[in-house]
Amino acid sequence: MSEAISRTGEFLTRARILTAALLLVLVAVPFYLDEFWMQLGVFTLAAAVGAIGLTIQVGVAGQFSLAHALFLGSGAYLYAFLAGSPEGKVNGLGWPTALAALGAVFLSGLLGAAFSPMAGRVRGLYLAVASIGLVFLGQHLLTKVIPLSGGPAGRAVPPLSLGGFEFSDSEKIMVLGIPFGGLEKLWFLGLVVVVVGYVAARRIVDGRPGLAMNMMRESEIGAAAMGVRVGRAKAGSFVLAAVYGSTAGLMLALASQWIVPHSFGYLASVDYLAMVIIGGMGSVRGAVAGAAFVTALPLLLSRHTDSLPFLSGTSGNGGIDGTVFATLLYAALLILVIMFAPGGLNALLTRITGRPENQRRHVRRGGPQSPDSTVGKRRTLQRTPA
Repeated sequence: MSEAISRTGEFLTRARILTAALLLVLVAVPFYLDEFWMQLGVFTLAAAVGAIGLTIQVGVAGQFSLAHALFLGSGAYLYAFLAGSPEGKVNGLGWPTALAALGAVFLSGLLGAAFSPMAGRVRGLYLAVASIGLVFLGQHLLTKVIPLSGGPAGRAVPPLSLGGFEFSDSEKIMVLGIPFGGLEKLWFLGLVVVVVGYVAARRIVDGRPGLAMNMMRESEIGAAAMGVRVGRAKAGSFVLAAVYGSTAGLMLALASQWIVPHSFGYLASVDYLAMVIIGGMGSVRGAVAGAAFVTALPLLLSRHTDSLPFLSGTSGNGGIDGTVFATLLYAALLILVIMFAPGGLNALLTRITGRPENQRRHVRRGGPQSPDSTVGKRRTLQRTPA
């Protein structure tokens, strides 16, 4: 027992050191990288938030949904509508941007709750097909409802302002002699959002809601027999996916400053599903790693197209387009992960940190947990509905 406690303490210390070093590097990023890398970083942080929500829905709760692009679009367009001002054929309510951001996420959560009964009637591949229909329907509405979306050409996104501090290039600030514009400000905002979203997701997954979702994923009948309210667990997974997805869409909108319906189509849902699978199904930190890989790869290949002989550059050498090659590459990785490495990038992170993601602390104020306490928790779950 003492050896196990010592080993756990060693793993925790190593993980804390690596986490602190990573955060230190991330904080220092804006002082050394140019605009391209900052934009890539903000897009990656936004994708990480969306991937965390999808991994809870698909990997933990087992709700195979491809409607994530709908939630991304709802967060972006609802914010633009609530915070924007009327201009030509495009309408807006002119709310304070902070209130508009909260309103967009809240309304998107209600949208996820409204679609959750669909999961009670269909499941598996049938749910995936039905959710794809929702994405096509949402994209059609965004194209046709011009006062909301601006039509196929899109609409502008007002910059976010918190307490008079605006996340835009209009008011650059000097930090240690380095000018910080909109991307640098959004980088630090994105870091805060990712950290808060990650911690919240880990608490959900490691707690009773996560246990109930895991049981539901394995067997809905068995979960119901154990006292899990399956309908409420499904609704919770949809709401969480909608909240995380809309937050990611809002961050993408703030970074790009202009949104079009094409950005929130079926391919966006496929990209996020690829992030979850490559990162490791059901893994929160794996979802973050998968988001970084899937988001950065096509942008990096497009940037270095002319220096790679097998890609088609501006000279038109007959190679493969960088974005297409990136899609082919992580499609091949999807197949390899599904067939040979279901742990995905999370398994690699486990080797690096020396600590599995689901390894919890066994040392409490009253001493190490006993097997009897774990059994007691399981019995409590059987008696109390989740």
